[in-house]
Amino acid sequence: MTFAVYTLVFILQVFTPTISYHKPTYKEDLENFTYRDASSRAVTTVSNSNTHLGAEENNISKISDAHLHKLDWKLLEDMFFKINHKEALLFGKFRKKPGFLTIGIPSVKRKDVSYIETTLDSLVMHTPPQEQEQVVIVVFFTDSNHTWVVKRATEIYHKYKTYVDSGFMQIVHPPHIAYPNFKYLERKFNDSSARVAWRSKQNLDYSYLMTYTRNISKYYIQLEDDVITTSGYLGKIKNFIAYNLKKTWLFLRFSGLGFIGVLFKSSDLPKVAEFLLVLFDESPGDLLINDLKKIKGQAKDYRSRPSLFQHLGLVSSLENKIQKIQDRDFPGYRKRKEIGWTPDSPNPNAEIHTNMDHYKNFQPEAAYFSSARNYFWTVDPKNGSFFRIIFQKSINISSISIYSGNSKHPDDKLTSSTSVSVSNVGKEGGEKCAERKNIGKFENGEFHYNVTNYHHNTKCVSIDINEDQTTWIILRDIFIKTKT
Repeated sequence: MTFAVYTLVFILQVFTPTISYHKPTYKEDLENFTYRDASSRAVTTVSNSNTHLGAEENNISKISDAHLHKLDWKLLEDMFFKINHKEALLFGKFRKKPGFLTIGIPSVKRKDVSYIETTLDSLVMHTPPQEQEQVVIVVFFTDSNHTWVVKRATEIYHKYKTYVDSGFMQIVHPPHIAYPNFKYLERKFNDSSARVAWRSKQNLDYSYLMTYTRNISKYYIQLEDDVITTSGYLGKIKNFIAYNLKKTWLFLRFSGLGFIGVLFKSSDLPKVAEFLLVLFDESPGDLLINDLKKIKGQAKDYRSRPSLFQHLGLVSSLENKIQKIQDRDFPGYRKRKEIGWTPDSPNPNAEIHTNMDHYKNFQPEAAYFSSARNYFWTVDPKNGSFFRIIFQKSINISSISIYSGNSKHPDDKLTSSTSVSVSNVGKEGGEKCAERKNIGKFENGEFHYNVTNYHHNTKCVSIDINEDQTTWIILRDIFIKTKT
């Protein structure tokens, strides 16, 4: 991890407009990029065209992975960092005076549904006329289907004409942009090729949008095209910025969901855009900015509660994906019951302690308490990570069964480097589960342990990861039987 961080710092230091660029041949351009011609604004997917079948396809397959992943920085600089704002702006106008807040909303076509009007209606409703001079909403249509983009942009313009003509809203679509050939990207986090392409394109779209908006207002906040906001959001954002003004931060959070409600100083946008561009295919955008946050000296997240934005879309922009997640800290959200022990639980009453972060709402307790009907999903399993069960009172254990991974994510399982131990010490001073005795390790993602004489007076069971893992981990079910 340390090496990776230093590598990222090095990349940021060397990636400047004075870098020595590789000048691509026309054939290399055709093999690696999808173009939208500036004059015709039509889409041409060269790598997938019929003219590149047969012998040409064989030639492409011989290109090394290193070459396929090598982006031409001169081309990308031209596409992403030398933006012609007037060409990119489909509808709207530029105000002479900078605003306080730019709201960036990337939007792409979804199957049989659109949420963008609901998002814009919510923002209009909760931005009083006296505040609209301080806010600029930038709707960035990222879809490559130019016909659809023009149709939707025109519909949005006619519906919100007053706000667009006043400069409160802008509708943007770049006249040309470069994307790598996504089918050659390396799969990571056990993501499918389709998901890797989807999140990689998202990072490039975010990079473009941040570059486009960098001089519009003092601050920039990122939303999605399927969210709503709450009343007084601008004043609450101002108050939270003022409260944290003297702290070192790259971004502030106004939502608990991914890239929704992430606020940057506009002066930082060029570096954030550059970072997302350079590492677009390495990780999802919300994870990338967490890495950049540490590099820039921000020690922890600064998050405003209650949340100011709520996710509402069910149909994801990723094909065939349903996204039901919502922010539990948004006002009016009806919280589900807390995950915890119930009288019909098969496991003894206990507290769960772990040093691993959970992904979205896949909380640690879900693996242990059957009432949760869910599982624990973590994104950062590494050497030294642990999951500990501290029992409310001493128990006599007769068997332990632990299952990781599931049918949808079979590779997100614990390896044989993961051990299980027990202890008669639940909490001693500041240490939990001390003086542990190893009782075995995982095999093929599962752990099973049966004893004849029982483990008497057990206060803790610990699952310890003793080696960095390359995939996320799902801890699905834990069953502990006792003997009175």
